[in-house]
Amino acid sequence: MSVTMMAFQQGKRVRFLWLAVPLLLTPILFSQSAWSPQTLPRHVIEFVGSALIILCVAGRCWASLYIGGRKNRELIANGPYRYTRNPLYFFSSLGLAGIGLAFGSLTIAVVYFLFGYLVFAYVSAREAISLDGLFGEAYWKYCRQVPAFFPRFRPGAGTHQMSATFNPVALKRTAIDSSCFLLAIPASDFIQALQFAGLIRPMLRLF
Repeated sequence: MSVTMMAFQQGKRVRFLWLAVPLLLTPILFSQSAWSPQTLPRHVIEFVGSALIILCVAGRCWASLYIGGRKNRELIANGPYRYTRNPLYFFSSLGLAGIGLAFGSLTIAVVYFLFGYLVFAYVSAREAISLDGLFGEAYWKYCRQVPAFFPRFRPGAGTHQMSATFNPVALKRTAIDSSCFLLAIPASDFIQALQFAGLIRPMLRLF
C-alpha cells in the first residue's frame, strides 16, 4: 500500500473521530454526576480524571519523540513502543476516560474508554495490514513480543534500540492535538455552572 493511500485512510479516520465528538458530548450535556460537587468521592474522581488527562498528554508527547517523522518509514520498537504497539491510542483512551472522570462520572469514563479501545482496535488492525506490507517478518516478530494495546512492562520488550528523535513539528502537532483533552478540565466546571443556572437540564444522574 502506498504512503499516499495510507495518508488518505488516516485522514478518513481522523474525520470519523471528529464526527464522533457530538455523540461523545451527549452524555456529558444531558447528565450530571450522582455525587455532589462538595463530596469527597467527587473530588477524588475529578482529581483522578485530571491526572489521567495529564498522563494522556505526556504519554502522547513521549510517543511522538520516537515516531515523529518516522511513521511508515521505520519500524519503531523503542521508548513507549517497547511496551505497547500503539501507545498513542492507549494514552488517548486513558485521556477519554479522564474526560469522563473530570465530569464526575465513572459510567461515562468507562463508556469513553471502551469507545476509544474499540475504535483504536479497529484502526490498529487496519494499520497492521499496511505495516505487514512495509516491514514483513520484522513487524510480526515485533508483534509476538509486544502487546497491541495494553502495555506489558518487562525487560527486553521490543526488537530495536534507537534513541528518541526530537522532531519539533511532530511534537508541536501532538501537543496541540493533546491540548483538546486538557480543555475538558475547565469545560466540566463551565457545563456544571450552566446546569446550576438552569440553562442545561440534565436528564440522568450517573455514578
